[in-house]
Amino acid sequence: MAAMVRYIANTLFFVIVLLAILGVACCVFEASVRNETRRFDAEKFKQIGFSDDELSLFCDVAFTGDEIRVRKWTDNIFVEIKNIDEIEPYAVEEVDSIIAILAPLIAPVKIQRVESGGNLHVYRRVERIDPLKPEKYCPRGLARINKTSAYSWDINFAIIFDGCDASSQTLMHEFEHALGLNHPIKLYPYYITIGRSVIPQYFRTMREVQAFRSQPFYLSPQEKTVIRMLYSPEVRPGMHIDHFAARMEMSEDEKEKMIPQIRIPRIIIYPSPDDYFENEKTGKPKARQPKHL
Repeated sequence: MAAMVRYIANTLFFVIVLLAILGVACCVFEASVRNETRRFDAEKFKQIGFSDDELSLFCDVAFTGDEIRVRKWTDNIFVEIKNIDEIEPYAVEEVDSIIAILAPLIAPVKIQRVESGGNLHVYRRVERIDPLKPEKYCPRGLARINKTSAYSWDINFAIIFDGCDASSQTLMHEFEHALGLNHPIKLYPYYITIGRSVIPQYFRTMREVQAFRSQPFYLSPQEKTVIRMLYSPEVRPGMHIDHFAARMEMSEDEKEKMIPQIRIPRIIIYPSPDDYFENEKTGKPKARQPKHL
């Protein structure tokens, strides 16, 4: 009986010690991962070449989630069109065009289309785009990326849907979400594809709007620079915006200017293409402002 008690006591002691060791190891590993996200050489990052306006846009769209951290791919991206047998050849060519545009912007990460085994799944021209809400019809697009863990903020899987009535530009917008970009909080004087605006507000004639619409997969120079900034090897997944600001030696005034303050949640509703113009013949725009809810 005494031997049995000693055996049980020794076993419990061994289990407790083992759990303690595992707990310490997990804490050490998590701390090392978080330290890795803080490895950031600001001087090398600045060699990319960007303006204050582009830096502000980067701070606005490249830090996502409740923790306001960077999400990005570190492994190569393999794009697989899951319903390729159900769509027209042009819809496949549009995906290839977007890949060609994004490839030089996200180097050294590579992106290519594959027939199977992809880690970025694309569903094109579908009637219902939200698999979690099959009863909900939406004619635009949707992108989802994998959730974070305590040890990783990498993107290693994404899925994109675009609706049967969506424009080709919607597909580019969803690809940007899949790369780790978020909707901006601030308004900008130029068009950005990752933004919610449909028609650039500075256009004044229908001819300008038609010329813009004739450019599929448009990315502004500012947006291209921001994607290069995000996929710089200096920027690691999980980097917090406060750490980024500190390493960039931003003053309090610069932080206030560059980093959006999310104190009052709001939704910005922009004019749609259909109601943007009061008179199709004259091409005169309505005096319409975004609504803040």
